[in-house]
Amino acid sequence: MISFENIDKYDWMYALYMNYLNIAHNHIYYRHFYILNQENIPKKGEPTIVIANHQNGVMDAMAILHTMSQDRRQPVFIARGDIFKKDGVAKILRFLKIMPTFRTRDGNRDDVRSNIALYERAARVLKDGGTIVIFPEATHQHGHFMNTFKKGFCRIAFSAEEINDFKLGVKVLPLNIHYSNYFNFRSDLMVTVGEPFTYEEFFDLYKEHPNDAYLALNEKARARVKEITPDIDIPEYYNEIEALTQMMSEPLLKHKGLKTSYLPNQKDAAMTIIANLKQFKDNEPDQFEILMQQTREYTTLLQQRGLHHWVINRKLSLFRFIVRSLLMIISLPLFLFGYINNFIPFAITKRFANKAKDPMLRSSFQYVSSTVATFPIYYLLLLGIVWIISKKFWIALVYVVLTFLTALFVHYYKIAIRKFYTVFHAMSLRHTADYQKLSSLQKLITGAMERIIF
Repeated sequence: MISFENIDKYDWMYALYMNYLNIAHNHIYYRHFYILNQENIPKKGEPTIVIANHQNGVMDAMAILHTMSQDRRQPVFIARGDIFKKDGVAKILRFLKIMPTFRTRDGNRDDVRSNIALYERAARVLKDGGTIVIFPEATHQHGHFMNTFKKGFCRIAFSAEEINDFKLGVKVLPLNIHYSNYFNFRSDLMVTVGEPFTYEEFFDLYKEHPNDAYLALNEKARARVKEITPDIDIPEYYNEIEALTQMMSEPLLKHKGLKTSYLPNQKDAAMTIIANLKQFKDNEPDQFEILMQQTREYTTLLQQRGLHHWVINRKLSLFRFIVRSLLMIISLPLFLFGYINNFIPFAITKRFANKAKDPMLRSSFQYVSSTVATFPIYYLLLLGIVWIISKKFWIALVYVVLTFLTALFVHYYKIAIRKFYTVFHAMSLRHTADYQKLSSLQKLITGAMERIIF
């Protein structure tokens, strides 16, 4: 195994690379990147373990990295060991300041035993005032729910204190990572920073019964992350509750007079809806079951007819439809310029992203390929080609800038096309029995939800 001895040392090449990724991640790939309660982050030099929910592969790590890099710190990440099997990949991961932890299913007994040395190395990072980042769920999942926490971060936490006579004062910092959409380019992302906490109340327990101390710290840590996380912990009704949060977040925010497009407001609305539905289930289980059945019927019919909830019962204006059609026709040349000039990097990025067998890694593949290779290399080549042809650098530069800007336009134009089709499709179905059924169900569901959340 390669050495991780200097993994926590400041690396100027890593810092330079992260400055580039900061621009690509915070301002290009994501439309908005919000960090809430950033003042809760311990000062650089204070030993800190960052824990967070895990949903979206590499994108979760990037979110934490850009949250914690405001003071130029270089945190060390702990990741699953199976991705370190090839030396070349392992060296890249080490450059990115990622260390492995092995589960039994990731490798042989020697791999698992090597965790002891890695836990000790992570503990020394903390001893030196560094920051360790770990996802205690040890896997990612698609959805707003939390899995159980594994004991790995607890071992690191107690090891760090033990080698410092329990006087180090390690802080555990809970985070929540929340996306407006897991997969879409130019979606919104937010990180909520919880209040850091210590765990000295478990030191005596650890000295006598380490496993009990691990469980106690795990329970405390999971509760702290759960406080700031939209957690639909009723698995049998997950799809229905998720659909209701999507349907009712905007009406709830409008009712409160809050901005509906602001992701932190959307997250707060989702947490309110989830909490109220849990309470409704406890207080009126029969009515809750009726609501779930109606929601299930509604979402199934929506899917069958290829519609979205926002278009049902919406006033479908023929005048607006015609105006939008004309605007799309007028702007078509701009779309074609952007599409043709960006076809190659778009196609390569899409092809690479489709290689992800796990859907929750698709955005990670897309982000890595687009920021590290396809678009930067393509734009450099395009700059050189246009410069050679025009023999003027400023023309080549303007052309590349326009190509980049129209790439963004192509993205939004495609969204407009999808919305245009959805509205057209809904207009064509307005007088069908299925549409009338959807309209009736939406009114019933909305009425019931307004009584629950308003």
